[in-house]
Formats: sequence, structure tokens, C-alpha cells
Amino acid sequence: MAGTLVGTAETVLPRLPGPAQRPIAEAIGTLAFASAMKARSAVRANLAVVAPGRATLAREVFVSQVLQYLEVFSIPRMDPERLVRSVHLEGWEHFVRAERLRRGVIFASAHFGPVALVGQIVMAKGFTLTLPIEPAQSELMRAVNRARSAQGMRLIPIDSPLALHHTLRDGGVLGVLADRAVTGVGERVPFFGRDALLPSAHVALALRTGAVLLPAFAWRERGELFATIEAPLTIESTGDRDADVREGVRRFASVLERYVRRFPEQWTVFEPVWER
Repeated sequence: MAGTLVGTAETVLPRLPGPAQRPIAEAIGTLAFASAMKARSAVRANLAVVAPGRATLAREVFVSQVLQYLEVFSIPRMDPERLVRSVHLEGWEHFVRAERLRRGVIFASAHFGPVALVGQIVMAKGFTLTLPIEPAQSELMRAVNRARSAQGMRLIPIDSPLALHHTLRDGGVLGVLADRAVTGVGERVPFFGRDALLPSAHVALALRTGAVLLPAFAWRERGELFATIEAPLTIESTGDRDADVREGVRRFASVLERYVRRFPEQWTVFEPVWER
């Protein structure tokens, strides 16, 4: 049954007209918000830190997540040139300069806004992006991965450090979502005034390989899509690797905080980020 439903989704969702996505996301997101008690509690706990007094945004977080899935499933039929025209993109020059160094580029982003489109923009402009992914535990996630890679994105297991190193060593481009410590490995750094465990792999890789680390985020505003590639994050090597990684994670967290503070309903993390 699950396979049939997912197969139907893979066939139908890419053909949805753009205007239909929002009402569908509203309906499914509202249903998920009402039924997923544990996730709803986690979202509210996170909102209490990032947007105090705005707990009513919790339903919008679920709607944003459904929109992300609809956007991912639209990738196989996406017109790359049309995508580039539809996104207000700033900071592309930061990537161009970093890529020309041939030391490798790490895009550090988050579960925020239409994040899948950040990678597709890179692909649409003629570059190959490699994305580390968690093992797919369901038919849905396997379908999501098929859609992600439909335009040529390269997917590798998140627990394959050698493949990550080879990508950067060869001057490639790596995308990392750096707001959830999925494996439990990371650094505790200030995030919205409280310590939170955030991933450190993107910083450690940049230090070890010399790759350029570029924070990059996308978001929805007034019915339009926006994306920004920030200037390279300064990662200093003092000889104390642990301290250097922690400082790099802290600097990335301060950048991420700006975006989450502005659009908290588009930060789609469904586990508690801060210890209670």
C-alpha cells in the first residue's frame, strides 16, 4: 500500500500547477499538525525560544514542511532556466569566487524554507552538487531521494567521510544541512541565547580540507522565492582543533539565527533543539 501511494505521489505531484501547492500544503500541514502530537510539542518548544509568544506559528511550520516536499517532488519536471528566473538570488558572486579557487566549496544551510531549491539553482547554473543523506528508512524517503537526484544531484551516504573528502579534494561542491545533529556529533554553542547541540561536520571538513564554507539559505516571502549565498565564513586554524571547530560552529549558528529569527515558521525542525 505504501509503495502504491508513494508511486502515485511521484506521478501526480510533479504535475501540480504552482498555485495548487499552497492550498494542498495548508490542508495536509494542518492535518499533520493536529495528529502528530510529539512533533507538535517539539515545534512549540523550539518556537518558545526562537519566537517567544508566537506559538500559533506551530501550524505554519507543518505547512512549510509540506511545501518543501511538494517542491522536492516537482524537481524531476523542473525547467532549470525557469527556476533561475523565479528565484531572487543574491550573493552568487561569493560562490563563483570560491569555486575558482578549486579547493572545494561547502554550502552550509538548514532545514529552512525551500532549501531543496538552493541545490537545484547550483545545478541549473551548470555545477554538480553532492549532498550527504541519511539512510532512507521508508518508501517516501526513497522517493524523495529519487526526486532530489533527478536533475543530476549526486547523493552519498552521510556516513561516508572518504567520499566527502574526495568530493572536496577534487574541487567539488558539497551541500550540508547544519542545524540538526542527526548522529549526536556536534558542538554545544550559543543559539538564541541558549546552548544547543549543532552539527560540526561542515566546519571540521572546511578546516581539514581547506574548502570554502558558504552559508546559504532560501525562503518564501509574499508569494515569491528568495535565496542568499553569504560571504565565506572565516574558519581560523590556531592549532587547537577542538576550539577551532567550536568557534566555527558558533559563527555559523549566529548566521543561521538571523534567518530563523526573521522567518521562524519556515524553520522545519521537529525535534527539540534545546534541552528542557
